[in-house]
Amino acid sequence: MRQHVRGGSRPVTGSMRTHLGGLAALCVGACFVWSCQGEVGPNDSIDSPSTVGAKGASGGTSGRSTGPSGAAGSTGQPVAGASGQPADGTGVAPTAGTTGTGVAPPAGTAGTGVTPPVGPGTGGAPASGTGGEAVTGTGGAPATGSAGTGATPATGNAGMGATPTTGNAGTGATPPTGTTGTAGTGGAPVKPPSSTAASTIVPLYTSPSDSSWNAIVAAKMAHPAVGVTAIVNPANGPGGSASPAYASGIARLVSAGIRVVGYVATGYAANSPASVKADIDRWKAFYPNQLSGIFFDEQSNKAADVAHYRDLSQYAKAQGLPFTIGNPGTDTAEGYIGALDTMLIYESAGLPSSSQMGGWHAKYAPSNFGVIPYATQLDAAFVRNARAYVQYIYLQNDSLPNPWDSVPGYFSDLLAALE
Repeated sequence: MRQHVRGGSRPVTGSMRTHLGGLAALCVGACFVWSCQGEVGPNDSIDSPSTVGAKGASGGTSGRSTGPSGAAGSTGQPVAGASGQPADGTGVAPTAGTTGTGVAPPAGTAGTGVTPPVGPGTGGAPASGTGGEAVTGTGGAPATGSAGTGATPATGNAGMGATPTTGNAGTGATPPTGTTGTAGTGGAPVKPPSSTAASTIVPLYTSPSDSSWNAIVAAKMAHPAVGVTAIVNPANGPGGSASPAYASGIARLVSAGIRVVGYVATGYAANSPASVKADIDRWKAFYPNQLSGIFFDEQSNKAADVAHYRDLSQYAKAQGLPFTIGNPGTDTAEGYIGALDTMLIYESAGLPSSSQMGGWHAKYAPSNFGVIPYATQLDAAFVRNARAYVQYIYLQNDSLPNPWDSVPGYFSDLLAALE
């Protein structure tokens, strides 16, 4: 799909070469075949929220019993001894009165409670032993009253005894963290399946100021699931210098989700690898980080040239232009599968038949192939049928001498048919 300038103004192209006689020298330009490439639609991700595990119940029951207090001991009462009375006339010194028979009472015994382990239960209130009052014995040293039988009160037990454990999660132990549920019930998110939409390519051989650029942006925004690839072509290739208009226009396409590739003519393998690679280098230098690949127009369909195109494709990928498209415009040798990412196997007036899209092509994924018929109206039934054979489908109602200098008015409807 080479672009030619007619009368020094807009580009024209043809789908095939034409032999002309002597009058051909007076013609303004020859018609050449242009081509294009396709795109894979974007993938969405819906994360399903995960569930939260159940929390544990409150802690274990606290003991509530109170330890018993010791009983009070009886206070021993000393008995007063009788004082000896001296006899008259005997002069004998009286003996000291004997100590009363009262003895010191034994210490009160401890209450039944033992010293309990510390616990958060309610402790028994300690009972203070009642101290016996001291009684002065007559004639003897009074005995100090002993403490009541309660002795040293024991600290109240913690309920049922032992340190209560922290409340378990429901039935006991530390509750486990809630486990993740399955998808659909709040579990780990599962990405939705890839879009089943097909893709299209657009030979966008118009200037960035043309309405066709806005048209494909609007259609892509209306049908985001459909992959759209645009082939840009300033001058049958990148031209001699960068164009600010193209840099701005390409940026608009990319921001809309459109993949952009640069045009390079290969002359059906007649153009030297050095000249083709130089064009690739210029695309990269003029529009850095804007292009996604290279479109190799005028691709040979001969098996002998497979190595030539594989080398060019690998070179483009090494320059950071990973998507490569070949355009033989017709059926080609099976050996090209894998040498290029995809190929346009039909570029002619009218729609291709199922046999033209099928045959040996059916052994490979549809992503290896595309069709770009021109001079045809939108046919949704054809689009549905073609999707079984090819990934990239573009229809154009324009015709020769240059079917690629416009975008069809039904372009948005074409994307709808590809959804």
